Amino acid sequence: MTTAPLYARILAIPAARQDESPLFRDLPAEVRTSIFSLALTDYPDPTPDNQYAAETCYTRPHYFAPRRTDTALLRTCRAAYEECWFLPFMLQEQAHWLTAQNRAPPEYRVHMSQASLQSRLQQIKEQRGGDEELEIEGLRVFAQMYILEEGRLTTLLGTPGLCPRRLTLTIRHADWWNWETDQPLRFEASWIEAVCKVLPSSVREVCIELESLERKQDQVDSIAKQMRERWFFKRTDDVALFPDVTGGNVEVSRWSGTSTWHNQRWIRDETAPGRIGYYVVCVPFRLQHAVERQGGGVSDEAIRAASANVFDTRRMRLYTTRRATRTVAGTAASIPVPQA
Repeated sequence: MTTAPLYARILAIPAARQDESPLFRDLPAEVRTSIFSLALTDYPDPTPDNQYAAETCYTRPHYFAPRRTDTALLRTCRAAYEECWFLPFMLQEQAHWLTAQNRAPPEYRVHMSQASLQSRLQQIKEQRGGDEELEIEGLRVFAQMYILEEGRLTTLLGTPGLCPRRLTLTIRHADWWNWETDQPLRFEASWIEAVCKVLPSSVREVCIELESLERKQDQVDSIAKQMRERWFFKRTDDVALFPDVTGGNVEVSRWSGTSTWHNQRWIRDETAPGRIGYYVVCVPFRLQHAVERQGGGVSDEAIRAASANVFDTRRMRLYTTRRATRTVAGTAASIPVPQA
């Protein structure tokens, strides 16, 4: 005999009436959900022994340890469990690495992650009953260029029942084509049309994070500018998402990390002994009226292409030249590759 999962066994027993509880008696369900959400939001595990090693390419701001959720609330009473047992999954940013296994955290299994995600979504849907899909807050994808172009993001987004409200695609310094030989940045667009065929109508925002070396700031800015002028995404309900062509809502950040990964020290890229400075630009794509309401504008070229449903991969290809690379501390960009 197959034993039912724990959550199913708990939910099979009706909760006791909560007439004496102000939480359940006086507050509407929507307010309780907001309170429960604050208690069940995930965060990086602060336990020192659980921190990722510094000398990896997946350790970065907000991703320095596995995520954890405090679930003490779910053990307080059956009524609370009944209302919010699925919230930890819904609130957790679902992070996926479309990369080689050694570029993802050790607890993440590159070749098993989608099956695991699909199973969990199916379990929640069946337990909640009905055909209504469960929207999750966010889906974050770290992708190497070659895997993105192979169509793996399309496959991930095609997971049955996956309905994120926000999709964030992060291209890290070591994810770009030919980063090892310091080639100019380029971003192909051949994958976009296929992604649009499976992009759920739940998605309110697509964010593309472009990260490279501090000295490649001009190249990153050039890629971001071309993206704001030429790119768009279309959901399965035929609604388009656009970037602000004026760049008004672009977010810029910087951070510094180790220059040694997998026992190789990248002296060429150091901004200080043992350190590499990174420059990051985030380009958000939103509904046209949302962009314009915030004082921005949408490219006429992108509007025409979206209206005609035309994905011109040659025109949408983004590229830079080596002339757009700065020098750092008086050192030219073309000095030797790594040191073991």
